[in-house]
Amino acid sequence: MAGEDHSVVYEKASINEMKKKLIKILVIFLWVMLIGSFIVLLGFTNWEHNNLGCKTYIIRIDYGNADTLVTKADVYNLVKKTGNRLKGQLIGDIDLEAIERAIRHQPYIAHAEVFLTMDGVVEINLLQRQPILRIFNQKGESFYLDGLGHLLPLNPAFSARVLVATGFIDEPFSKKANYLQDSIQKKDSAEYRSVMINLYKMATYIIKDKFLRVQIEQIDVDKLGEFELIPRVGNHIIVFGTAENMENKFERLFAFYKYGLSRTGWSRYNVINIKFRNQVVCSKI
Repeated sequence: MAGEDHSVVYEKASINEMKKKLIKILVIFLWVMLIGSFIVLLGFTNWEHNNLGCKTYIIRIDYGNADTLVTKADVYNLVKKTGNRLKGQLIGDIDLEAIERAIRHQPYIAHAEVFLTMDGVVEINLLQRQPILRIFNQKGESFYLDGLGHLLPLNPAFSARVLVATGFIDEPFSKKANYLQDSIQKKDSAEYRSVMINLYKMATYIIKDKFLRVQIEQIDVDKLGEFELIPRVGNHIIVFGTAENMENKFERLFAFYKYGLSRTGWSRYNVINIKFRNQVVCSKI
């Protein structure tokens, strides 16, 4: 009897083990079928989506505080040069990477994002560069310097109303030039030998100040690389000197405007000299 009981127990255990294996195989089979169906469905959906026509396109340009240098029409012309027309074009034939790459090479574009929505709309979101200074160099070239230190060509169709720099500026226009702010923090003598870096420093300082942004309209560079500022209000020039101690010099200029010219009148002096430390020297020409 004991032997028979053991045999029955063993037989039941074998049956249970077989059931577990069958259930495991069935579960694996179901998962394989489910994943396979999902892949087929996804492939069909992707095929169906790619064979739909693009409904339309949307171009958005963030100009920030800058004047217009690039328009939506300019951007769409770049799109067409890549061989894409977008509206009505099969979604599968639209090369979004080529479009974004072409737009990024446009000199006035700081950032570009191109993507396709689920409902078949191509969206193009752009950020225009912000010019802060227009430069006229000794080579007869004229170009912009933007807030990130990049040099930009002029646009014959549009003109940015920005601060102007003239005089002895030897550095030429270059598409690769980049006078980034972090590169001019080095306190070495080479910093003050670069006219362009000093112009960048001064322009960024001026545009951040509400009063200076309105009052100063031109920076003139002399043979020694020193600056004279031409204001909008008043018939005087401001002898600034080098870009060293810039903040202190402007503080003295503010103080003189507030406590000096407010009493004597804005037409009394032709020259306001702030190049020397702790001094404001005024004179008539």
